[in-house]
Amino acid sequence: MSVNENNCQTVRELFSGLPEGSLKVLQITDTHLYAETEGTLLGMNTQFTLDEVLKMTNECGPVDLILSTGDLVHDASEVGYKRYQSIMERAGVPVYCIPGNHDVPKMMKKTLKDSHVVYIPSAVHNNWGFAFLDSTLLDSEGGHFEQSELDLLEAVLTDNRDKHVLVCMHHHPVSVNSEWMDTMLIDNASDMFKVIDQYDNVKGLLWGHIHQIFDKDRNGIPMMATPSTCIQFAPEQDDFGLDDEPPGCRWLALMPDGSIKSCVTRLSEMPDGLDYNSAGY
Repeated sequence: MSVNENNCQTVRELFSGLPEGSLKVLQITDTHLYAETEGTLLGMNTQFTLDEVLKMTNECGPVDLILSTGDLVHDASEVGYKRYQSIMERAGVPVYCIPGNHDVPKMMKKTLKDSHVVYIPSAVHNNWGFAFLDSTLLDSEGGHFEQSELDLLEAVLTDNRDKHVLVCMHHHPVSVNSEWMDTMLIDNASDMFKVIDQYDNVKGLLWGHIHQIFDKDRNGIPMMATPSTCIQFAPEQDDFGLDDEPPGCRWLALMPDGSIKSCVTRLSEMPDGLDYNSAGY
């Protein structure tokens, strides 16, 4: 599958002429790997699509770090996580992983260690801090923040008052104007916003889960979600539906002044196999 050169040019323009101290960041999300490389999600081979997206990212340019925002392994298998770690290690940069509703955090902690592909609560690069929040809720597709996660967020914001902070999670904290998808948002996101609203160093919110692009501001703070590396959900649709947009990823330029520039790139064409007649997954 060919690389969309126009998209790569967009990335090069995004990262061109950045001020010293800027961070080049790649977000990939909802990879949905399986223990078996032949595993498919609604007919689409998720190993193949991840490989193709990573080929595209390699063509489009190097980054300083990667954010992997949940649903790494659809069957939460140890084999799947170990293979994911092996694949992502090839990037040669820190890869920060967050659990999604199809992941098992305990299995992630067991397998994603002793490597630069890790599952940890926070990180600091240059003058940017990162809070990696677990929004998973046991036996639920929806999201929820335990008090421990809200405490973690407040600790990251307090400890990094002299830095800009990007808050990362899996589930969406605000409505995306899709009735079926909005049954799975974070049910106590207001508690998170109460914490965030007490600080002026939060510069962005980033998540996955919705398998589509989302870009809106809240009180001047960008909120961003990103296409999956496999299947895409039809946006602003009340019933479940699949989109015909190809797999993709998001690129972010985190600037020394706290501003964020971003773009999304996709594969040049939709891979074969997707079952558009599916009523859900």
